[in-house]
Amino acid sequence: MRRINLKLIALFLFSIGLIAYELFVMRVFAVGSWSNFGSMIISTALLGFGIAGTLLTFVHKTIKASPNKWLSLTALATMPAMVLCFAAAQAVPFNPLFVGVDGWQLIWIGAFYLIYSIPFFLGALFIGISFMVLSSQMRRLYFWNMCGSGLGGLAVIGFMFFLPTAVLLLPILLLIFLAALLCVLRLDREKNRVHIKKSYLIALPVLLFFSLCVFLLAGTIRVSDKKSIFYARNYKDSVETSTVYSPAGELRVFKSSYFHSAPGMSMNASQEIERVPQQPFCGLYIDGNGPIVIMGKALPEESVFLDYLPVSAPYTVKQNPEVLLVNLGGGINIEVAKHNNAAAVTVVEPNSEIIRLYKDDPFVSGFTGFRLRDPAVKVITGEPRAYCLRNRERFDIVEISLIDSVGLSQSGGYAVQENFTYTKQAIQEYMFSLKPGGMLSITVWDRLKPPRNVLKILSTVVASLKEQGIDNPGKQLFVFNYLNSTATILVKKTPFTNDEISRLKAFVEKLSMSLIYYPGMPVGGDDLQRLANYYYSWFTDEPEITRNKPEYVEPAQFYHAALRAMLAGRQEELYAKYIFDVRPMSDDKPYYSVFLKPESLGLFIDQLPAVSEEWGYLLLWAVLILSVIFGALIILLPVLGRWRELFSKQRGTAGVIAYYACLGLGYMLIEIFLIQRLALFLSNPMISVSIVITAMLIISGIGSICSRFLARSRKKIVRLAVAGIVVSVVFYIFCLTPLLSALSGIPFLLKIIAAVLLIAPAAFFLGMPFPNGLSALSAGKPRLLPWAWGMNGALSVTGVVLGRLLSVSFGFTAVLIAAIIVYIMVGLLFSSNEGGLLTSE
Repeated sequence: MRRINLKLIALFLFSIGLIAYELFVMRVFAVGSWSNFGSMIISTALLGFGIAGTLLTFVHKTIKASPNKWLSLTALATMPAMVLCFAAAQAVPFNPLFVGVDGWQLIWIGAFYLIYSIPFFLGALFIGISFMVLSSQMRRLYFWNMCGSGLGGLAVIGFMFFLPTAVLLLPILLLIFLAALLCVLRLDREKNRVHIKKSYLIALPVLLFFSLCVFLLAGTIRVSDKKSIFYARNYKDSVETSTVYSPAGELRVFKSSYFHSAPGMSMNASQEIERVPQQPFCGLYIDGNGPIVIMGKALPEESVFLDYLPVSAPYTVKQNPEVLLVNLGGGINIEVAKHNNAAAVTVVEPNSEIIRLYKDDPFVSGFTGFRLRDPAVKVITGEPRAYCLRNRERFDIVEISLIDSVGLSQSGGYAVQENFTYTKQAIQEYMFSLKPGGMLSITVWDRLKPPRNVLKILSTVVASLKEQGIDNPGKQLFVFNYLNSTATILVKKTPFTNDEISRLKAFVEKLSMSLIYYPGMPVGGDDLQRLANYYYSWFTDEPEITRNKPEYVEPAQFYHAALRAMLAGRQEELYAKYIFDVRPMSDDKPYYSVFLKPESLGLFIDQLPAVSEEWGYLLLWAVLILSVIFGALIILLPVLGRWRELFSKQRGTAGVIAYYACLGLGYMLIEIFLIQRLALFLSNPMISVSIVITAMLIISGIGSICSRFLARSRKKIVRLAVAGIVVSVVFYIFCLTPLLSALSGIPFLLKIIAAVLLIAPAAFFLGMPFPNGLSALSAGKPRLLPWAWGMNGALSVTGVVLGRLLSVSFGFTAVLIAAIIVYIMVGLLFSSNEGGLLTSE
């Protein structure tokens, strides 16, 4: 018994290290390239598990002959594999920006899959051998495996607060070393003492020393030369002044004369301002993305340039306003508000590390003139939407300015990320915090060709106003843009007065910007279909399209016609006729930077370079293709190698395949949904990943242990679990969004507790079908045990990416409906695990 407990502790530590390594690799991708590789990393880890299951299908007899030896060897090999694969991956010349134009990028994604799958393969081999050898204690093993995996997520989060990303690998190596040490210890029952073989005693320190040497020599993250921070580091006078490590990312501040920020500033400023501004700026990069340009201490004699920024528009009609700023940004919006004599400025920033940087960092706080210590400026740490809902204070102006990155990035494209700032529900919540007559000001970048992000914002605003019961939303809108720079949407809580319209028109004319829409604006004579054809013709030479289009279309001209259609209730006409997806964003589908329509992908197949900016969405498809290929290999290799044993001599094999495939797919669909949906509630994607993975694994482990007390029949347990899963998912569909909104204002610690409680029912039942299936399989069809485990991993590989792609294309509800269907199939297929009579040869 003592020996088994020792192995369980090793399994526990190994599971911690394996999940910690998975989150470490996610952080490596965030720092080195972009952060939207989380689903690919989860998929890669599961690929390793699937390959391990395939191998065990072929060699399970050999392993059963000397299990302790194999456990020791896999544990010893995992430590150097982790560091070697990390170092090797840094040499892969992958650049996601070229996914649509360079076929080699698909090969490099495959290289990442294969390289990083190696340590996960070894780890899965270790876990799989444990499951094979101790199959009689399946629920107990599953519990310790899941608990260890869950705690690994919390452990790595803690280290992120004070260690650079690359250095996170060191404590992970130590955990694997301790697990390996426990594996190689042997109990001498006669002498009642523990001993270790000489070969292992030598191998352990040698492998640890080797791993540390590789880390010291090659343990540096290669930062893509297309990331913004790459340019900042290469400015001639660039100096890194401040660095902060946290789960929210690595924050780095650079000082350089190359940093300037006057977003959307009119060219008229250079002609009308006597003195060229020399206002100092610094650049803040989060995981190498940015810059958020930090405005230095305002120079009073130069602040006149602030009058030429589009964000100054609301102040032409609001005197001494009380202002709420959504996100801190670089501080320029605070200066605009102060320059326009704002009575009070409230800033709500979800990233506490940014606030700490501004307040406490010696360089940044001094550089900004201690801006956040100004008694007229109140800074709140929290989610802006939550603050708007729970706070009783009302504002004259709520401003969201240039916190999007679409069209701004020097890298030339943008990742697929959840963005809950601009959804229909968010607009409603911001307007809730306005005084009667108050104004919501939204300024976004307007640099995409053909235009699309501004159209998506406009459709979202109009849809939100209509859902609020506003009969004539056109009376409450004023919209203008500056060609190839910015677009500003002003949304008033009540209709604009004639005087307000006149003032705003005068402001726009003074800055030589383009009016898109205001109440009473003469209707343009351009037909929406013709205007849409102009942009459609960029991608097709269909005669009907090319004949019926103008010679040239200004974005403002198209925005005007599109907005008119939306206000007139003809929005579906726009959505159908325009080549890009500009439907409103909602909390169910919060993707601001996704514009490709799934049904129109065929149109771009031979013109992918023309939409290379959409690399984030194209990357999802590329990863899905590779995950299907790798998953198919995992499934087919055992079939080709052991067809007779698996099929000719064994009843129910096809049902076993389907059962574990459904489990792998279904679990991942629910997990990916919860990660994405809780990102807003927890205010940080990385924390969401860690909390969801941790809670699901630990609670699933508890569900596995508890299932033995619920019923004697495994079939009844699984069907009970399926019922619990379906009820939980239905709850998510109908109740999760309003519940999260109601809880959005509670303290962060309580948010974590609430998130765990929301995850708990589904996770508890999700922990039952897999171990109970394996128990039934090991009793009746032991030959299929390792393959079933690999099958689960194979479909999990695809399920991770498929879940994300479904949510991006069709919304979160579609993901949950798919999960319900999959788990109903699980309940129907469980019987395939039972029985086991061999057919006669």
